Amino acid sequence: MSRTSSASMFGGAGGRDSRASVSTLRGLRSALRPDSRRDGDNYASTPADDKQTMKGLNNRLSGYLGRVRQLEKSNNDLEDKIRDILKKRGKTTDHDWEEIERPLVDLKKQVRQKTLENARLILQIDNSKLANEDFKNKMETELLVRQNVERDLSDLRKVIDDTQLSKMQLESQIEAVKEELAYLKKDHRDDAMALRQKVKESDVTVEMDSPDSTLADTLNKIRGQYESVAVKNRDETDSWYNKKFDNIKVEVAKNTESLQSSKNELNDLRRQKQLLEIDVQSMNNMHISLEETMQDTEGRYGRELARLNRLLQQLESDLGQVRDQVERQSEDYQALLNVKMKLEAEIESYRCLLHGIDDEAPKERVS
Repeated sequence: MSRTSSASMFGGAGGRDSRASVSTLRGLRSALRPDSRRDGDNYASTPADDKQTMKGLNNRLSGYLGRVRQLEKSNNDLEDKIRDILKKRGKTTDHDWEEIERPLVDLKKQVRQKTLENARLILQIDNSKLANEDFKNKMETELLVRQNVERDLSDLRKVIDDTQLSKMQLESQIEAVKEELAYLKKDHRDDAMALRQKVKESDVTVEMDSPDSTLADTLNKIRGQYESVAVKNRDETDSWYNKKFDNIKVEVAKNTESLQSSKNELNDLRRQKQLLEIDVQSMNNMHISLEETMQDTEGRYGRELARLNRLLQQLESDLGQVRDQVERQSEDYQALLNVKMKLEAEIESYRCLLHGIDDEAPKERVS
């Protein structure tokens, strides 16, 4: 039997028939050896029965040869069965582990790439979380600024209300001063008219009653003094009221300017408040969008990672099954190889036995 035939015995079938053949050969050999010893004793004891002994030996030799041919046929049948089984399974005998592990290497590369991609995504998620925290801090800061601006607006509203109240008080004071000035002017005119009337009456009386010529000069002098005093008093009163009006106007102008600046500042603060509200709203929207994106990314890559883990577990299970199958086939191959070697040894021993019998038969014929 050739080495190619022995190499083809790779499979899990045919072991039972081979073991039966070996047991049959062993039984045949054990059955033949006592007969040979017995025949030798008979030959030694009865030299007259040489022809009968040779005939028995020839019959046994033909039985041996028939049994050998039967064993060779059984061995060939076993080899054919093993070849058929291997053809059906489509397996080779050279155990190409690289071919078996090549898909696993590709899958391991894919798993490694997915792991790196997952790590990158986790890093992006962490960066998004950090950005989200930054936006939260900015939003809290903007909220604090907004609260401060609202407090400033409230204070400015109070200042504006106080300024308007002061303006109204000043306007009422101006009206009161105007009324008082009008009253004083009217009183002054009345007093002047009454004084002129008295002077006229006193002048007439003096001219009529007093014969003295210097009385008119005295009255004129008194009238001039009185008019100068009245003009002086009027000028002082006008100057005092004008000064007071100027002070009131300056204060009103200051209050008006302060009111206008407060209004402008209030408008600026309102615009800042609107801008801050817009920024806060945009940050809230961005925060919500980032959270949704982060949740979607985590869910998607979690599902992808779970799928890859299941695939990896399935591949590891398949690899374990392949290794178990290869180990079983190796054991079957080793068992068949042992059976083949035993069969070859049995055949070789029978051949040696046959050659020994063939060598002894001519010697017996010659003797």
